[in-house]
Amino acid sequence: MIKAAFFDVDGTLLAKSTDNLIPASAKAALAELRRRGVMCIICSGRPQAQLPTCITGGFDGFEGGFDSFITMTGSHCYDKDGAYYDAPIDPAIAQRFLDLAEAEDLDILSLSLDGIFCNRHTARVAELEEHVASKYPVRSIAAMREVPLYSFCAFVGPERDAWMQEQMPDCIVTRWCDLFCDVISDTSSKTAGVKAALERYGIAPEETIAFGDGGNDAPMLEYCGIGVAMGNGTDAAKAAADYVCPDIADDGLAEALRHFGLID
Repeated sequence: MIKAAFFDVDGTLLAKSTDNLIPASAKAALAELRRRGVMCIICSGRPQAQLPTCITGGFDGFEGGFDSFITMTGSHCYDKDGAYYDAPIDPAIAQRFLDLAEAEDLDILSLSLDGIFCNRHTARVAELEEHVASKYPVRSIAAMREVPLYSFCAFVGPERDAWMQEQMPDCIVTRWCDLFCDVISDTSSKTAGVKAALERYGIAPEETIAFGDGGNDAPMLEYCGIGVAMGNGTDAAKAAADYVCPDIADDGLAEALRHFGLID
């Protein structure tokens, strides 16, 4: 029996092809899933400050938003009663990454509890902003050094993932798309966030279903009882999944939930 469903945000619940809105079919599916007693939990790379109101506040039939939130790729998890998992990057490790960004002149994003910030506004940053319908304020690397940080995005291609992992051996280097890689604490991941949620709510992995589209979703899709990759997802996500549904714009989420008998 499925008791909890985990949902990535970008490319899974909403996408550029859906005008970065949750499609009506997905809204109806989520509302029915909740009526059937299944917890609906977000599992995203975004911080709390950049989750859209349709996620945090909900919509008709899905009032109050999602039941729980795994944010910043598993680094900060919370529900209405407060945080239940909090794993910022060790300050010394964060400083080393920022040193690397300065030495290599990298375009980066830093993620903190108050949002996502870029070190400069470049064409690559603007491309990501357009893709996810968000704007990233500029914060200097010097200012980034002054606050607790939970993860980074480095705008390097996939061919530099191994190099980045060599530079940051005590972190996890993962990727949602070809535009950038994520650098997170080795105590964090979407799977770590899922495990924290399951411990909090007394749910077993086999009682869960997860939806995702990126390479950073692949471990979560493998860990949960049922892993569903979106048709618009990466090869890594699809390889890790038990089932591949149509694109989110083609009512994929609702189709998958019907396929597994979780909604009518």
